[in-house]
Amino acid sequence: MNQSSVFRQILGKLKAENLGVSGEKPLVGWMCTYLPLEIIEAAGLSPHRIIPEASSESADTYLDPNFCPFIKASLGKALEGGYSSLSGMVILNTCDGMRRLYDAWRFYVRPPFAYLLDVPRMVNRSSIAFFADGLKEMILQIEKHFGTRVSEEKLISAIEEANITRSLVKRLFSSQGLGDPALRQSDIIDILSEGWSHPRGVFNKALGGFLDHLGNRRAPNRKGPRLMVTGSLLNGSHLIQLIEELGGEVITCDLCTGERFVQNVNINSEPLMALSKAYLEKPPCARMFDIETRVSYLKEELGENKVDGVIYFALKFCDPYLYEKPAVEEMLDQLEVPLLFLEGEFTSKSSGSMRTRIQAFLEVIRNHGG
Repeated sequence: MNQSSVFRQILGKLKAENLGVSGEKPLVGWMCTYLPLEIIEAAGLSPHRIIPEASSESADTYLDPNFCPFIKASLGKALEGGYSSLSGMVILNTCDGMRRLYDAWRFYVRPPFAYLLDVPRMVNRSSIAFFADGLKEMILQIEKHFGTRVSEEKLISAIEEANITRSLVKRLFSSQGLGDPALRQSDIIDILSEGWSHPRGVFNKALGGFLDHLGNRRAPNRKGPRLMVTGSLLNGSHLIQLIEELGGEVITCDLCTGERFVQNVNINSEPLMALSKAYLEKPPCARMFDIETRVSYLKEELGENKVDGVIYFALKFCDPYLYEKPAVEEMLDQLEVPLLFLEGEFTSKSSGSMRTRIQAFLEVIRNHGG
């Protein structure tokens, strides 16, 4: 039994005991890690991350064929009634595809509540203030529609609970290699995904219990090449599992389903400004304007984790990641770190060609002493 299965057992027991659950709350769908979930939780709502199955047939009629497959899969599932349990949707204006998804979702799916939140592409004092104003307007619309009130006290309480999550998640990443069998990066990705569909209180208790169960015993070191995986959103941990199956060791995942999360929110300053600052200053993704900052962040991660090679995955037609790829490639060339670029669909399955390319990439690293 792998460690993610152990976590699910702990989580299942807590759910059965109804610990940390105070009745059913309206579900609000979300897609982007730049959204402060604390606001939704402070409003008495439950955030639910949209990670659809890999199918877009229903959406192909409504969106251009050259659209990001994640966006098409999301709309496709919604058109088929897959998100009928949602009481609302918050979509972030992170790229042109997301703006079109918001239009299509609102017009064809007709959710009870839909909101488009603008996110700055730069991080400075002006953009932080701008984003804080946008969060304030979103709160007003949520309060108006759901008949609730997001008080400063509730918001601070939600931030404190989310900071507990962040502290536990940092412990989780630092625990890679502990336990028997060893906790692996694919386990971590699967564990994090459970937090997207469960109440935060239950998830925090389950994660704390799991980390205590894991203990401090470190498994024997694996001798496979040490890899970073970065790029677009992945559908689950299938790519990570494939790399591990083929003998690679994924040390760090710079993904919005992995380590690209907010480290902490300062509860001693004005809540909305604190949220705006923390979320804009989290590890950047490719949609942010300052490519130099993102490349510098990746370079720092490579050094800290002693990475032997990088696997860069981009969804087809994902303009932000395809645009930044040359800058990342140039940085890796200068550091003489091998790069494998993979472009694919939003799917939970790996093709035979992808398996072959990863095998060859690992062999190249081994032959060069990685």
